[in-house]
Amino acid sequence: MSGFNLGTTTALATVAIRVKDRDKMIDFYRDLIGFVLKGEENALAIMGTVEDKSENLWLEESPRAQDYFGKVKKLQHLTLRVGSVAELSDIFARLKKADYPVTILLNETEARIQLTDPEENQLEIYTQVNEALSETDLLAASTGEHTHLSVDSHFEHVHLNVIDVTEEASFLHEILGFENKEQGYHLNNQSFHVGLNKAESEAIAVESHEILGLEFLKFFISEENILDLEKHLSELKKEFFIDKKKSILTIYDAVGIEWWFVRH
Repeated sequence: MSGFNLGTTTALATVAIRVKDRDKMIDFYRDLIGFVLKGEENALAIMGTVEDKSENLWLEESPRAQDYFGKVKKLQHLTLRVGSVAELSDIFARLKKADYPVTILLNETEARIQLTDPEENQLEIYTQVNEALSETDLLAASTGEHTHLSVDSHFEHVHLNVIDVTEEASFLHEILGFENKEQGYHLNNQSFHVGLNKAESEAIAVESHEILGLEFLKFFISEENILDLEKHLSELKKEFFIDKKKSILTIYDAVGIEWWFVRH
């Protein structure tokens, strides 16, 4: 390990998903999950929390991309952490009203909702609790006040299906400097982390722009840290792109997911 890290202010800004039916996916993520539709640009829908500048989720419509529905793809699941039990309860109530299929997992420390979006991306939504709740308790806590995701809501975990765990782990740990912990590969001391699952599937090897599902991850990074990353990658002789203004750097991981680092 070189000792390199991305800096304490580097943070996940956006998860981008390539979709076939943008309107259907907008309806799901806005009306049921609670994301705010911030804008639409050509094939792109930009979604976030109630925080003004948030762009947590991009949905990019690509009707010609292969769907591989029913197949194991690069994304195993995304985990969205919300700020309170009340917020999670309102999401649960909306899903219940829509008769949307979910699995509820409850224990003394967490309440989780597991579900699949309309294009088969697996999603977990959770919050921490002080005591074990029942499904009845969770539904009863709904007030209807949390129609949109709060500023405290964010994607905390991305779990990937990979053909070669060692190769992807090397990308995360040796190249990007993520810390290897029991739950996965963590970005500095932040809550965001990446998990890896070994899987065999032809869909994992398909280039991200040719298949529906996870397309890229975008991080905000300081000017100092993007220059450090450029130097680090150059020393490792890794292939990457950085623009002339040193404002955006992109690199592909071992399974073909693009990682964006945008000066902020």
